[in-house]
Amino acid sequence: MTLAAACGLSLVRSLAVALAAWPVCNLQVAWLSGLERRRRRLAWLALLIPFLCPELWAGYAWSGFAVRLANTGLWSLFPFDFFSLTPQAVVARDAAVDELLLDLLLFFRAVPVGTVAMYFAPPPPISREAWYCRKLALGGGTICGAGISPAEGQARRLHRNLRSLGAWLRFAIYGRFHTALPAVALMFLVAFQEFELASLIGRPAWTVWLFDAQVGGLGIAESLRLTTLPVVCQSIFLSPLLWTILTSRSNASSIDKHTRQLSRRMRLALWFAMIVGLSVTLIVPAMLVGGGTVEGLRRVMRNTVQFRMLLKEIFVGMAYALTAAVAAALIAASLIRRARTSRLAAAGVFGAALPGLAGSLVLSLALIHLLQSPFVRFAYKTPLSLVAGLILFLLPRAMALRLLLSSTGTSTGLHLAALLRESGAVPVRDRAREVAWQLRWRGEFWSVAILSYWVFFDLTLAYLLAPVTIVSAPVMLYNQMHFGKNAVLSALVFLTVLVPALIFTIVAAARRFVFRWF
Repeated sequence: MTLAAACGLSLVRSLAVALAAWPVCNLQVAWLSGLERRRRRLAWLALLIPFLCPELWAGYAWSGFAVRLANTGLWSLFPFDFFSLTPQAVVARDAAVDELLLDLLLFFRAVPVGTVAMYFAPPPPISREAWYCRKLALGGGTICGAGISPAEGQARRLHRNLRSLGAWLRFAIYGRFHTALPAVALMFLVAFQEFELASLIGRPAWTVWLFDAQVGGLGIAESLRLTTLPVVCQSIFLSPLLWTILTSRSNASSIDKHTRQLSRRMRLALWFAMIVGLSVTLIVPAMLVGGGTVEGLRRVMRNTVQFRMLLKEIFVGMAYALTAAVAAALIAASLIRRARTSRLAAAGVFGAALPGLAGSLVLSLALIHLLQSPFVRFAYKTPLSLVAGLILFLLPRAMALRLLLSSTGTSTGLHLAALLRESGAVPVRDRAREVAWQLRWRGEFWSVAILSYWVFFDLTLAYLLAPVTIVSAPVMLYNQMHFGKNAVLSALVFLTVLVPALIFTIVAAARRFVFRWF
């Protein structure tokens, strides 16, 4: 398969996933807005887990699913042995199963992105009230009068209808679809830039094709030239994001506008959909991988050299990820603070986020090409190049989390907490620190944790930009996954996924003893 064919398949797949997820996101936004605070937190957690689960974990668990399904004898239940007539039919059947599985995983990864984008989107430039007032002002009377011929009256009616159609299109773009278009664009990018799932499940994608060609020895200049078509496809879908930034009236979210009431049956259906998403991305992969994990953990614990090497790779990778996450969070906070002064500054924020929005593969290839120039060659294949790539990749994601944190509106509570910290009573100061943690620092901490965990499992950046002396745990595991599954590898995957999350959880639980200034 050529790169153009792989890119076309990725384009169709991603567009289908984004369009299928769009109505689901719209329903979930209305549903989440009507929940009470405690149930809303639970719903958000269940909704975001499928997106936060590492692709390496899900891809490894679901790899070879079509073959395992065929070995269960399921297809023999169909009449006339329809699905196993010829070898070509068997290959096509297994490819269709893998494609459906990949589409399902991408769907449940895209839905949280679209829901967050639509839920916290700023209000559109044209409200529904303004559209209704304009409709009343235009009126709908008949065209009549002395001296007006039937042909002229028909022409005037046609002109009025065209004006009404133009007004409807304007409302659709600036009103109804103002939040939907950026959400669809983001969901498209999430599916279009996917690499790990497509590679491990064994389905064609432009990222898999180009990554294999680059690792196989293709020149960097040729690899960068081949990214033209994917970059053009992504640029088309990135334009709604820039348009939304430039046309938004304010940074306030439109949460209070989602007043649509859903039926009990629809609410149950949404809960069921989230349970299915959790099952596909977390529960079932844990069951598929967990079959030999216990025995594999025993072997890994007995092999102290392998266990220490894995922990070293995890801690080194997390150190780079944490450094990049903190830097990206600080840069994002500074850029967004300046962007609130003018739309030109907001366009500058979009420009800073553009390299990361292009995807880790395009970003890595562009950085490799840049670092081979004479003036910056010293940074090529060094920790500096890796950290730079991680920061650029995280910038748009850090900006998104920063906007989510700023939409909570807790400035008054933080001011009161600051006043309480000046009290002479120690219990009051302790309570003030707890309030400050709950209102601000908890969100800051977990945003950095999410960014670190996110970029730690990005395989492309670590594979292409890291020095040869640094082999992160995801890269090591990815190389071993191509040789099949075994108990030891399942245990290593389990530890790699669990240890970073456990570290952040322990630090958050021990914050009163470790970070006394909170």
